[in-house]
Amino acid sequence: MPTIGQLPSLSAVDSADEVPVSHDGATQSISIGTLLSGMQPAILAPTGCLLGRESLGPGGPEPINVGVGLDLQSRVLTATGADHAGFPSQPVLNLSDQAVLNAGGAPMLLQLSLLRGLFAAGSNIAINSSGTISSTASTTSSAGVGASYDIAGLPVVTTISAGDLVGISQSGTADAITYQNFLNGLTINEAQPAAAASNSDTTWVAQGSETMVCQTFGAIWAWIISNFPSYKSPVIEVATNTTLDDTVHNGRILVCSQPVTVTPAFTNMGSGFACSVINLSNASVTFGAGIISSSGVAVLPAGSSCALYGVTYSGGSVIYASVSGGTGQGNQTIPSIVTGLAVTGTSSTGASLSWAPPASGGAVTSYLVQYQVVGSSTWTTATHSVIDTAYNVVNLQASTAYEFSVLATNPAGSGTPSNTVTGITTAAGGVVPGQVTGLSASAPTTTSLTLTWLAPGIGTAPIGYTISYRETGTTSWMTYASSVSSTSVSVTALTPGTSYDFELTASNGTGVGLPSAIMSLSTDAVGASVTAVTWNLTPSGSYVHGSGSIGVNAQVSPPSAAVQFGFSTSATVPPASWTLAVLVITDIWGAYVNTPPTPGTWYAWVEGIDGSLPTVYPTQFAVT
Repeated sequence: MPTIGQLPSLSAVDSADEVPVSHDGATQSISIGTLLSGMQPAILAPTGCLLGRESLGPGGPEPINVGVGLDLQSRVLTATGADHAGFPSQPVLNLSDQAVLNAGGAPMLLQLSLLRGLFAAGSNIAINSSGTISSTASTTSSAGVGASYDIAGLPVVTTISAGDLVGISQSGTADAITYQNFLNGLTINEAQPAAAASNSDTTWVAQGSETMVCQTFGAIWAWIISNFPSYKSPVIEVATNTTLDDTVHNGRILVCSQPVTVTPAFTNMGSGFACSVINLSNASVTFGAGIISSSGVAVLPAGSSCALYGVTYSGGSVIYASVSGGTGQGNQTIPSIVTGLAVTGTSSTGASLSWAPPASGGAVTSYLVQYQVVGSSTWTTATHSVIDTAYNVVNLQASTAYEFSVLATNPAGSGTPSNTVTGITTAAGGVVPGQVTGLSASAPTTTSLTLTWLAPGIGTAPIGYTISYRETGTTSWMTYASSVSSTSVSVTALTPGTSYDFELTASNGTGVGLPSAIMSLSTDAVGASVTAVTWNLTPSGSYVHGSGSIGVNAQVSPPSAAVQFGFSTSATVPPASWTLAVLVITDIWGAYVNTPPTPGTWYAWVEGIDGSLPTVYPTQFAVT
């Protein structure tokens, strides 16, 4: 009999096919249809479904999908929590609310009020029954009443920095402030008014360290008095044409070693300026326009001296030179006639004039400007004290023709009036000048630069310009000059290596125009390396050892390169010590070097403060 494995295979069966069965011990056949007629057909369900019954009437099991938040995998039904997204939001937590937690693997509910039991209040902190956290420390500044800590128990520091915090009570609330701001808060207006000053009054000083100590006014005054006898006015040698400046020349003695021209710039000098000028050259020193001389002539003869004063009074601002040797008025001649008088602009209330100095006659000390309405025979004096060759006449009537004339004056008298010129003021309500354009800055040195600009293209013609400036990065503008009639000006007395902002406004009798665009430029810095040196003033003759000092100076390139001077007994070995020089004028640096302490033959040396280009003057000098 063949085995099962030896029988041929069928690819399909039907209900009429028969299979053998054992029935009561006998082998019989039965059809597949009959064999399976009483059996349940196979039930198939997709993954993720349960079998159940959700319909009525006859039928078998039906697949049922599990809901959101449940998952059926490998006959295991688990919760996923995905249904939580549909839960309503709770905007405010209440102590009666509950949260679900896992306690030892079993889900349990937790009353929210019990969460507070996990937290404990630290030092100076309290948590009340409502869950409010607060400080229990007193806002008083001592270690006493109400405080839960003792300030004496805190760590002790020996220094304090600007960023350290200081505790304060502000409007009943405990706050902190930095030490820097705490000190800045102590303003002068918080102090009580003081009585009249006396020698017993005290002030703060730092004496030998950063520690502040107090000093009486009496001790300070005694120190000042004790130093008066030894104070010496600084001496500056002038060997090139020089424009006077407050920061360089005020309170100094100017020694002119060459026949130079000394020119004032009152804007940079100011009222109260004073200096002495000694002419030790072999020819006269010339006073530039704007200096009124007591001698009546605009020169300081060789071997003479004078005192220069800047003063502002009811007649205007002038620089007066008190020349040694008297007024000399009897030797003067009256200036000749002014030439080139012209009206350069008008407004409804004023007119701008310019002219040229007399070509002959005595030196001019000032100009007299006068005017009258055309057809009138009465002249009105606008000013007696013009020292420049331009002036703005003001307080005129609108739409009126005026005649103008200028006379040159000195202590000997007034010259012949100039030719008359006519100008017509504009109608009342004239137009304010437009905005100045084309402002540019050029030719910077360590202390000066030049500004140029274009006159406004709209509005009534300006009578003058006002130049304002400030250090870049600051907000406060300062006026450098006003009533400037030209479209260029040299700005001096600036700080080396500093960036400045400049702006200009044009004005006439109607008003002031809009400021120009801001122009910025930096002055040259002091301290570049020296590339060239030319000796100008060197030691000569014989000097007593250890007595006084010896003046030296030299022309330096670049002009901003600071230098130092010294003396050595060798023409090849530089000095062991140096004296820093000061910028005298333009490119000349000078210093007073102590006379050598020992007799012998010495040489003068100069070099940049960075040690660049050590240079010896080849001619020796004697010290006895």
